[in-house]
Amino acid sequence: MSVETASKATISYQDELWIGRLASGGGNPVFTQILGIETVAMPARVPEDVDVTHQQSPGRSRETIPGLLPVAEFSQDMQFWPTDPGQMIVDELADLTEVGTPEDMLLEMVVGGIRRTYRGHVTAYTPSGTVGDKRMAAMSAKLFERRTDNPRVPEAD
Repeated sequence: MSVETASKATISYQDELWIGRLASGGGNPVFTQILGIETVAMPARVPEDVDVTHQQSPGRSRETIPGLLPVAEFSQDMQFWPTDPGQMIVDELADLTEVGTPEDMLLEMVVGGIRRTYRGHVTAYTPSGTVGDKRMAAMSAKLFERRTDNPRVPEAD
């Protein structure tokens, strides 16, 4: 028997991207919204597989367990707004990386009410222009760890 149900999909609107600079000497980070964003995609962080196959592995099958999480290579396209405070921070952080002194930052994404924050550093900020079209910019970052809690914590053994 088939189940009929109305779609629960919603349009993407008011999703957000924020950049946080860590306060010197500790304290809470200061977040600034990055404007001009059209699409926000949270990074996929899939643990590496660690092979734990042994001579008595069941069913002549390989066995794996989750290993370490890789560094996420994150990229974000945005409309180029040179006077936007968020984009100015991204540009400054990219400049620091270029001269060999990357500064840790927090990148926070809000998509459909789901908020995730990651620690990392900006690796590049590249404005571009195509004749007759809007100017765009691309930000690249390496994201090392997720700072927000997972929505579901596994039960203790």
